[in-house]
Amino acid sequence: MNDFHSNRMLAPLFLLLAAVTSSGPALALSPPYRAQSINRDFHRFHDAYYVVQHNTYEHGASLTGWLDAGLRSVELDVIDVGDWELDANGPYVSHDDNVGDRNCSGNPDRLGHCLRDIVSWLDANPSSEPILVFIDMKTSTNIVADWNAEEVYFLDQKVREILGWRMYTGDELYRFATGSDYWPGARSLRQAVSEQGWPLMRDLTGRIIVAYTGGVIGYANQTQSDGINHIMSQPGRRLPHGFFCPDVETDTYELVPGGTVDGMSWSSSQQAVCSNLKARDHYQLTANTSATHHQLIHLWGNHVYNNDQYVYNYIAVAHGITAIGRDANATSTFNGALPLVGVRRSLPGYFELRPSHASYKCMDVSGSGTSNGTKIQLWDCNGSGAQHFVYTAEGQLRPRHVNTSCTDISGGDAGSNTTVHLWGCDGGNSEKWVMDPNGFVRSYDNGQAYCLAVYNSGTANGTRFVTSPCSYSSNKLFTLQPVPDWVQTQF
Repeated sequence: MNDFHSNRMLAPLFLLLAAVTSSGPALALSPPYRAQSINRDFHRFHDAYYVVQHNTYEHGASLTGWLDAGLRSVELDVIDVGDWELDANGPYVSHDDNVGDRNCSGNPDRLGHCLRDIVSWLDANPSSEPILVFIDMKTSTNIVADWNAEEVYFLDQKVREILGWRMYTGDELYRFATGSDYWPGARSLRQAVSEQGWPLMRDLTGRIIVAYTGGVIGYANQTQSDGINHIMSQPGRRLPHGFFCPDVETDTYELVPGGTVDGMSWSSSQQAVCSNLKARDHYQLTANTSATHHQLIHLWGNHVYNNDQYVYNYIAVAHGITAIGRDANATSTFNGALPLVGVRRSLPGYFELRPSHASYKCMDVSGSGTSNGTKIQLWDCNGSGAQHFVYTAEGQLRPRHVNTSCTDISGGDAGSNTTVHLWGCDGGNSEKWVMDPNGFVRSYDNGQAYCLAVYNSGTANGTRFVTSPCSYSSNKLFTLQPVPDWVQTQF
């Protein structure tokens, strides 16, 4: 996590310069805050983020209608009921035992109907970016019998049979990353992907990447672990065709090569290059670790902000989420600020805040102080930890030199020219800040009507930061200068 990831070094101006090389200097992100669009000849699959409609099959007139609208990721629940292994189309697409029409070409719809619809769409749209399909294993009323290791194996086999060459498999990724076929005792898929990453987006044109989430309720990771081990115990000792995404939290060790995912065996953990993450406090740690090691990560749920809000999506993009699950407004780009397929970490999550009226100055914690009440002020930019801030999953601005403290509002209520100071993070609204696509940093308190500002547009060192009614004024608009990540160990 200490390395300054190449994508963040590419953090663009809203002009979105695609020709910048990864060895070039970091570019400040000026208002309005816009994520970068994918350049298929430059960016690799691990560089991309996708927006996905949660439970895609339950929404819209047809599953492929979401692809027509610009999404390149869908989510399909599958239920383990009946002898689906014997059906050419596999398990039913459903959240529970209530099977039926799920906006695919069958009725009742099985997985094969939906996957074949996607293949037909790709046949008609051969230049499409790769499609990322999440298959979520749901349990029926007979939990004890659901998704045993052999059934997980059959699911992976069935998906491969249905998709054929369209499916980009684990073995293909391994060959790309190592130049050789996998064999027992060789370095793991996780290690290989950490070192070499994924192919260019252009080289995956028209392909489908399948990611498996879920499993037996309460034992999802055990379900996936047993499935991986069973698949790899079969003759030929192949890797799973699809990519298993166990549930992770904020223990970054679960994602690094050699680390063990909670509920999985060590050996199966080494083949996992995808994770499933519920939005929660400090998830930026897990997301950034995932991006650093070129793994995929799917974010779902709401946390402080709803997942259809710009600020939620800003945080997700900034810290390296691959697939951003939305419950509503899945096709919104927030007036072009967030493409539906864009560059992961092309918005800064670690940065200096420089007011537009004095861009050579930085927001600063006075004297690098650590005590409650320390002044937040304007000061010449000097690269110190007192001027570097992480924008957390909760929307806090925590300075590097004292990670347990937040940029907070004096008295706890945003108002006109109310001073801002350092205070121990306690989860209150006065320490949460909302990135606005127009370039404001709004206080979450008091209905987001007040913005972070430099008092009276001052330029002298020591000028206080305050909250002020949001208006288009250069002392309320900030350039975000990306800075290297740092390890956050205390909260």
